[in-house]
Amino acid sequence: MPDIKESAKTKNIASNTLFLFVRMLVITFLNLYIVRVIIKGLGVEDYGIFNTIAGVVTVASFLTGVLSLSIQRFFSFYIGKNDTQKQTEIYSSCINIIAILSVLIIFIFETVGLWFVNTQLVIPAARMTAVIWLYQFTIFTFIFSLFQIPYTAAIFAHEDIGVYAVVSTVECLLRLGAAILIGKFMIDNLSFYGMCLLISSIIIFTIYMWYGKAHYKECHYHKTTDRKLYKELLSFSGWTLFGNVANIGMQQGNIILLNIFFGATINAAFGVALQINNAFGALCNSIIIPLRPAMIKAYAEENFSYLNKLFSVGNKLILYALLAIGTPIILEMPNILNWWLNITDDNFILFARLIIIYIVCLSMNNPITTIIQATGKVKEYHLKVESMTLLCLPISWIFFTLHLPSYFALISMIGVSALAHIIRLFCLRKYYHQFSISSYVTTLIIPGVVILALGVGSSYLLQQNIDSNILRILFIFLYSPTFFIVFALLLGTNKSEKKVLYSYVNSFITKRLCR
Repeated sequence: MPDIKESAKTKNIASNTLFLFVRMLVITFLNLYIVRVIIKGLGVEDYGIFNTIAGVVTVASFLTGVLSLSIQRFFSFYIGKNDTQKQTEIYSSCINIIAILSVLIIFIFETVGLWFVNTQLVIPAARMTAVIWLYQFTIFTFIFSLFQIPYTAAIFAHEDIGVYAVVSTVECLLRLGAAILIGKFMIDNLSFYGMCLLISSIIIFTIYMWYGKAHYKECHYHKTTDRKLYKELLSFSGWTLFGNVANIGMQQGNIILLNIFFGATINAAFGVALQINNAFGALCNSIIIPLRPAMIKAYAEENFSYLNKLFSVGNKLILYALLAIGTPIILEMPNILNWWLNITDDNFILFARLIIIYIVCLSMNNPITTIIQATGKVKEYHLKVESMTLLCLPISWIFFTLHLPSYFALISMIGVSALAHIIRLFCLRKYYHQFSISSYVTTLIIPGVVILALGVGSSYLLQQNIDSNILRILFIFLYSPTFFIVFALLLGTNKSEKKVLYSYVNSFITKRLCR
């Protein structure tokens, strides 16, 4: 009976993974093209300004992820109990919380934020009016993204992943349309693009709200004064928020530091690197999002054997998928950036390479964090881990005051993420007694390092011995992923994990492609 149940769970995970994987592919290619169109339309300097202003506002964007995760958790719990009334209370409570947060955010960004943009950022005087308009549009774009959270959370809780995949693809297409229209009207390009993003945000919010109210009984507002529920939501969100503050600080804080010390051009290089980071993050999410609910449920059921399998498989899927895709991209980054953005600047190339190393370090945290959330020990976990993560900004500032190059921002991000990962492992061992650090090292880290060394070394040798650019790129992008897939199966997985992977892949194919 347990095997039958686990097989059903695997099929459901595979189905949801398919939706997210297809979405990831479509949105990744669209985003890569969008960046090219935006840089062509705005120019490198204005793109750097746009990235800086967006960074100031999206310092608060971690709120969307935190609230979404919290609401999903509570929705899923009460869906399992078939308690529609409690789900409605959760929805209504979240609307109230988001409304209050929105007022606070607008107040802060229209006072302190506006002062910061006007006095602290390095912006050419001739562009300041356009920057202020862009800033205002960006604030309200963010507000609409906050209000769509309860509806996307309900969609995930009900496992309607296909809806999310379609709507998020539509959102990406709207951004592409906005990018294409840059320069087509007698309006400043920065202001126009900001306005288009706001309109896009309103459209997507309307779609999610309509779907939620049409399909889910709980997505209808009723006055609620359940203090215990508010406390539970805010407590879980608060400590998760603390964790996200540190991670957002590593990225957005470094954007601001780079602007202050090096100006808009280096900001553009970091902005391109973050687009690559987002693409790899989407790949990671397509793996971990379907696994997360299954892992939490396995912990709640005390099915630790199945949880350990999912944890191990999740780690290895993330690691080897990122290595398989990241290695050829790192090796051929000069050609990729030249083809993609017509850019040959060394700063852009180095930033893009380093960001891939950073995302590999950061993505390995996801399975660990999922189990910690299942245990409920989020307070102690985030206090310990993010105390290390928060050191990134002062370290970057020290590097820059010592006149070290701009890429040391990414060096600090990589170093701090690696150290924080070690702390995460010790936290997991403390809160989840079935976890063994020695087993983690011997089954994941050591095989991973061996496979990485062999894969990168052989790919580099292949690259150096082929003169034709086109032929070399073709061989590298065929050889590298094939190498990592084959050796991950041969050296990186045990029999039990191979069984889970084969079941996962078989379900992935038969459920959608052979029905």
